[in-house]
Amino acid sequence: MKITCLLLDDDPLVLDLLQAYVAMTGVLDVKAVFSDPLEAHSYLLNNDVQVLFSDVTMPHLSGLDLVRSLQQPPLVVLMTSYPQYAMEGFNLDVIDFLLKPISLDRFLKAVNKVSSILRTAHPNGDDSQEALAGWGSFFIRTDAQFVRLHYREVLYIEALKDFTKINTADGRTHLTLVNLKNLEEQLPPGLFVRTHRSYLVNAAQIEAVSTQEVRVGGHALPLGQTYRERVTERIVNHSLIRRQHL
Repeated sequence: MKITCLLLDDDPLVLDLLQAYVAMTGVLDVKAVFSDPLEAHSYLLNNDVQVLFSDVTMPHLSGLDLVRSLQQPPLVVLMTSYPQYAMEGFNLDVIDFLLKPISLDRFLKAVNKVSSILRTAHPNGDDSQEALAGWGSFFIRTDAQFVRLHYREVLYIEALKDFTKINTADGRTHLTLVNLKNLEEQLPPGLFVRTHRSYLVNAAQIEAVSTQEVRVGGHALPLGQTYRERVTERIVNHSLIRRQHL
């Protein structure tokens, strides 16, 4: 079954290019194409698509604000000529971030990532972020076998030179000959967050955050200065209950 999508960009040449790329994939079904973000917003409020390919900088409503405005956004792939928006985009749990001009191979990589996430979604077809976090899974190779791990059971992943050690909630550990950078690139960015150059953490499993560490499943892991602002913004500020001033 094809993946339903919406294309949004205020540049008609980019929309033409995207539609040509879509035709080459054979797996995408374009339900709507918009150059006006307000029209796209109205469509998304009344129609379901599985993935939104959206420009970032547009008149009236940016792609970032569009995603924020949706209570239950689809999977999102953002596109822009300005790489400084990448961090803010990933704070919104976007699936991928494409820099313009977009090459075919980079577009296909984003489509493969979306397809992989949807394939591992809840068996009843629910592809919401909640279902993905709960039921999505991936395989790793350990010694002479392939082991399936569900996203929900992973606490954190630790770099060990060319290996990574995956720590799960039931106390097991799995060693795989894939470095942390490659593993991070292949896991959904909305579900895992880098807290240190040597640690990748399941965002849903974080219990506490301080200036120097995060606590996950009773483990205290270092929080690197480079990653502190992103972790605080995404994990804490995003869901912080604040005091109301009268």
